Amino acid sequence: MEGTENHGRRKSRLEVVERKAEAVRLMFQLYASGKGYKAIVGRINREVYRTKLDNAFSVAQIKSILTNPVYIGKVRYDVRRDWNEKRRNNINPNPIVADGKHEAIISEELWEQVQFMISQKNGKPARIYDGEYPLTGILKCPQCGAGMVISRTTNRNKDGSKQKLTYYACGNWKNKGTTVCHSNMVRVEKANTFVYNQLDKLLSDEKFFKEVVGRVNREHRILKENAIKEREVQEKSLEKIKVRQQRNHELYEDSEISREEFLTRREELNRQLCELREKQTETSMVIPLN
Repeated sequence: MEGTENHGRRKSRLEVVERKAEAVRLMFQLYASGKGYKAIVGRINREVYRTKLDNAFSVAQIKSILTNPVYIGKVRYDVRRDWNEKRRNNINPNPIVADGKHEAIISEELWEQVQFMISQKNGKPARIYDGEYPLTGILKCPQCGAGMVISRTTNRNKDGSKQKLTYYACGNWKNKGTTVCHSNMVRVEKANTFVYNQLDKLLSDEKFFKEVVGRVNREHRILKENAIKEREVQEKSLEKIKVRQQRNHELYEDSEISREEFLTRREELNRQLCELREKQTETSMVIPLN
């Protein structure tokens, strides 16, 4: 579904894009049939369905789609709460859900079935990986360049006992499936030992160590200068958002826009402000450093 605009009243509405609707229906059907997120994302990407930005789907996007009531003809308001305080952890578990004016592409029966199945799985504890994996995200996949993440397999020994092995694996493969990349796994112990040995050799070289320190200091100065410029841009953006928020309230009070459009605009402005606050926090962590 995609939004279109009516220039007479500037009201947004949702219209069905059949190719994207096919992908959404398939996601719901696969989940209802017992498929997991990884299997679903692999199937979706193999059939060359793509996101709005023409990228491969990820597991996180599949999860988001399967819990979005827009596909049964509903709309949500106030999805985020306390956006000026909680930043990333500000999802409202009980947003306002109302009937929309767009066509449903998923039946109520299928929707309820999927939501029930998700609720049953949500109670399961998350898998916890013990040990330390310092190269996670630092190692890059030699094929696609994505950060390597932790992956585990269980092998059966000749005596019947089981042995768990831990690997660094391509993040794209783990999140989006074999359509995007291959696992390209490497044992954690082997990778850690190799990197530690290389670091030990390099840090034992005094000349090299001084060069690294000098480079770090130069890069920090550049980072600080860029952060100061970025802060100025952020402050201007903040003022613009506040003006747009005020304007949105005025339009609603003057009955120039509907309540639905007012809430939609408010949510979008809150989202933009939330993202800007996050960036300001990141910038403030750089500027005070000497």
